[in-house]
Amino acid sequence: MFDGTIEPDLPSHVATTFEDVCIEAVWVGVRRGEFDPYSQVGRWWHGRDDADVVALAPNDDWSLLAECKWTAEPVGHALVDDLRAKADSVRWGPDDRAERFTLFSKRGFVDGLEADLDGEWSLYDMDYLEALLAPGQ
Repeated sequence: MFDGTIEPDLPSHVATTFEDVCIEAVWVGVRRGEFDPYSQVGRWWHGRDDADVVALAPNDDWSLLAECKWTAEPVGHALVDDLRAKADSVRWGPDDRAERFTLFSKRGFVDGLEADLDGEWSLYDMDYLEALLAPGQ
């Protein structure tokens, strides 16, 4: 049963749980001062557009958009482009709001990705998440 029914679809189920873990990581990071002080964090969707995590700082007119990838391969430039495009669809705050972007990845990132990104971007792998969410931290 596992091999034929559960195993083929397991990554999609785990991916949703990984998104929950990433949302919690943002909240923990806010409490510890590792993320900006967002007051709202959760999933976002509008029509066909969605983002795994959107965090809002309503009093400061800035937001965070994040994607959480539970994939077998490192994350690359295509996800960066996709997330940037989604930012235009988020209907919140003024048009000139400051935006920050984050990628969470099970398998890390392609070589050179971090060097290609500006200061609006943060990349977090499993080592970071494990350290951030470790008991007693």
